[in-house]
Amino acid sequence: MNRLGLSVVVVVAAVSAWAQAEVSALENEDKAYGALHERIVARIRLWPGLAPHETECSRGRFAYDAKRKVWRRYDVSCPEVVILRPTGTPRDTMVVVMPGGGYQTQHTGHICRDSKPILDSGRWVAVLHYRIPRRAGRNIYDAPREDGARAVRILRANAAKYGWSPEKIGAIGFSAGAHLAAISATSSQDVLYDRVDAVDDLPAHLNFAVPVYPAYVLDDGKDSPNARRGDGAAILPEFKFDAKTPPMFMLHGDRDNYSPMASVAIYTELHKRKIPAQLFIYANVAHGLGDKVNVKGWQQRIVDWIVSIGF
Repeated sequence: MNRLGLSVVVVVAAVSAWAQAEVSALENEDKAYGALHERIVARIRLWPGLAPHETECSRGRFAYDAKRKVWRRYDVSCPEVVILRPTGTPRDTMVVVMPGGGYQTQHTGHICRDSKPILDSGRWVAVLHYRIPRRAGRNIYDAPREDGARAVRILRANAAKYGWSPEKIGAIGFSAGAHLAAISATSSQDVLYDRVDAVDDLPAHLNFAVPVYPAYVLDDGKDSPNARRGDGAAILPEFKFDAKTPPMFMLHGDRDNYSPMASVAIYTELHKRKIPAQLFIYANVAHGLGDKVNVKGWQQRIVDWIVSIGF
């Protein structure tokens, strides 16, 4: 057997092992996912043992945030992807959804609502439940970045099993999740953790990305006087815009407490490098975009853009 054949066998064996690691639903998952719960076809743990730097493995919990009137996931140290089946005949595109919540919790209600147009377009969705809350002594995004890279590799390894293309894997994120989508897209060549198994021989790059109102992008100090405006702030160095940076689409409100200049900065860097990019800035719109008349339908704009780039 040649080296390529052996590599395929090893990866297939690893995928079979993950099949045994698929896990049952958490309490209240049906409420948190709402109408999309019936679309779930698999839940796959990202790491065969403990995740990097972790000392325990907990899938966390879903709980209702009565103040915000949304469901959230809390206290995840054993991350997973939840795969949702699309409407009708599936296409061969997979979209990884990265929820927001300040890297402290994961806002589930909105990501399910905003994922529905993607599923209705025939594209697969995998919700990434990365590690939260923030890990002491580490950058707020370090553990989620590791989980993001591992998730993309797992989805590549599972492409043939489910029917999406290993080179049609994109990500959409919201707020902190948009930060994760953006850094995963622009810096995928970083080595983030020690090799675990054959799956880590697969690449972690994304083929497209949609950061929606991204946080933590600019060097403006989140609580500084200029943080609301982004005036004169530079994009942070962890966004490397490496050789595998894909096409991207940013959406932001101009009254967001995380400055829309973050999305402008990403767009500008992409434009300099002649990487296809699109940017929507909505007037008089705050964090979360909402449903003002000038914003309605923004979820469908994402689907339209994915179609326009050939995915």
